[in-house]
Amino acid sequence: MAKKELENIEAEPRKGKLAKRLLKIAMIYILIDNVTSNYAKYRKKRNEKLEAENKESAYKSYDLFMNSKEIKICGERFSGANIKNCLGGVNLDLQELKMNSDVFLNLTNTFGGISIKVPYGVNVRCDSKCLFGGVSSTVPEYEGDEVHTIYVKAKVTFGGLAINAAKRVDETVEDMFEEGTFESISKEMNAAKEMSAAKEE
Repeated sequence: MAKKELENIEAEPRKGKLAKRLLKIAMIYILIDNVTSNYAKYRKKRNEKLEAENKESAYKSYDLFMNSKEIKICGERFSGANIKNCLGGVNLDLQELKMNSDVFLNLTNTFGGISIKVPYGVNVRCDSKCLFGGVSSTVPEYEGDEVHTIYVKAKVTFGGLAINAAKRVDETVEDMFEEGTFESISKEMNAAKEMSAAKEE
């Protein structure tokens, strides 16, 4: 009988400890949920504010966190951009941008990737600081007084930055066909013209 009473006495404190642990877990969950939902609301308001400012300004600002974004700049005024990217991906497409002056890009990339496509015939000057990350630029060097430059200042941490140039229109068309295809097509067209001319005679 004494043994059973001891077991009951020990079981009651265990139940109390379990209830306290469950209560602590529930409180921590509620706190984390509250913090994350408030932060999500803050991010949403901030991004809405940035989007409104970007419509009126030639210098754009983007702040991404655990998100991806396609940014295409074509006809609007554009003098540069400030892009912060954390745990996400950004594709900045400037291929169709008509540059009348130099452009300045300030990039901060942490645990993510940024890809930039620049117009054909512009130079790129990149000043980057990397920590466990990499920067790649395949943009050729152009010369001339009318050649504009895109200046890139980048901080990359555990991520990557890739800068590529758009191709000329004729290069893009040539890439669609294998080498020698244009010659064979032109020969076939000439042969067809000669056959139709012979029939008419």
